[in-house]
Amino acid sequence: MIERVVSHPAGRFTRCRQCGAEPRHIRTSGRSSREPVLFTVISHRHSLNCGCGARTAKHDTITAAEAEWGMDYAQLALPLRVSRRRKVA
Repeated sequence: MIERVVSHPAGRFTRCRQCGAEPRHIRTSGRSSREPVLFTVISHRHSLNCGCGARTAKHDTITAAEAEWGMDYAQLALPLRVSRRRKVA
């Protein structure tokens, strides 16, 4: 199994809920020794990993990995506070 870090522009992924850092995109080729032997070609799989240990499972697409990250590990955007201005007469 070969893992490679894929670089993206800063701010591409939602920050980690546990430590606030942006996760890394890991692209995996092949299979690990813990996975069963498959006689079909395994394409690249994608996951998001954070330095604090938070990580997603390996997915066929980066979109699926982002969806898991957003549900389980990402910080939700805080609502913007709307300020009310007084009208000066």
